[in-house]
This record gives sequence, structure tokens and C-alpha cells, in this order.
Amino acid sequence: KGTAAVGAPLVGAVTATCKTGTGSATSNSDGTYTVAIVGGVGPCLLKIQPATGATLYSITSGSGATQTANITPMTNMLVTYLLNVPGMKAATPEAWFAQPVVKTLLTDTTGLSTRITRDFLPTLKALLPTLSVNSTDFLFTAFVANPAASATDADLEKLKTAGVVTSTGAPSAAAASALATSAANDTPVVGATGATGAGS
Repeated sequence: KGTAAVGAPLVGAVTATCKTGTGSATSNSDGTYTVAIVGGVGPCLLKIQPATGATLYSITSGSGATQTANITPMTNMLVTYLLNVPGMKAATPEAWFAQPVVKTLLTDTTGLSTRITRDFLPTLKALLPTLSVNSTDFLFTAFVANPAASATDADLEKLKTAGVVTSTGAPSAAAASALATSAANDTPVVGATGATGAGS
């Protein structure tokens, strides 16, 4: 469950592909969604396909029975970043998630959080220093799709205004290139045990 938004709420088909099980649902008019997977085991790769606009991706972490992950341009940029990290590079989010080493990393909530806060967020804030995001809340904490009521949603509006993401929610070409370059210099993810560490 979580919130899908680009600033404004996103209404569209949400799909979850998990370590065990798949499921789908449609997000509500306020962007909230819930996907129920009988016998499902996380972590999961999430995507939303709105009626108009770009397909956006996100991820869950751990293997708990209930998992929260938002689907936004920021979570989509996180997936873009991670699929360019050495040791788990892939051409698409689906191909990236299919790798066992990726599921190992995503199962390790602490390891994933470290990569997000030490590696991804500094890269994101280099693209737009006025962003207020400083923790994993943008991914793991559901929010109200209203910039006046949510710092996360206000950051989504800033990304659009600055042109870091397009009006459809996809990263600009310059942003995608910057994310790929930064990820290529990140600590590799290797072996069956997942992350070797973090630090760009």
C-alpha cells in the first residue's frame, strides 16, 4: 500500500511483482492504493501506468506481510539509480528486479536505507538543492497528495517546476544521465549476500 502521485494524485493500474506472487489494483482518486497478494512474500517491484503520462516504478523492502511504498517521480528516480549500480545493472526495472542479488539487497532494509541516504539522496539533491527530502520517508511513508500538507508532495512539485522531471513524471534526459553516472561510481553490489557497502 502507499500513495501514487506526481504532485497531483495519480490514478492508474498498479502492479506488484514480488519475490513470491504478483497482484494488481487501481489507485484511488487521492492516489492511495492497496494491492493484496495471497501468499505473497516481499520485496516487490511496483509500477503504475496512469491513463496519461509515464509509467513510474517503486520498490518495497523486507519481507513483512504488510509493506508500504509510494510510487512517485522520486521513487522512479531511485529505481533508475539502483539499476545502474555495478553488480546489478539492467536495461529495464523488470530485468533488474529479476536478479537474485537485487532481491537480497531489497530484503535488507537497513542496507537499502543506507544506499538511499548516503548515495541516492545526495545525487538527487545535487540535481535540485532546494529539495527538503533527507530520509527514506519519501519511499516508505504514505503521504497526502497535497503540497500544502506534505513535504514529500511539495518536493514532487519542485522537481516538476525545476524541470528535473517532465510533466509526465519521468526524469529529464539530463537527470537520468546524472543518476546513471553517479550510480556507476557507487559501491558495487556483489555476491549472494547482497551489498558490500555504500558510498559514492
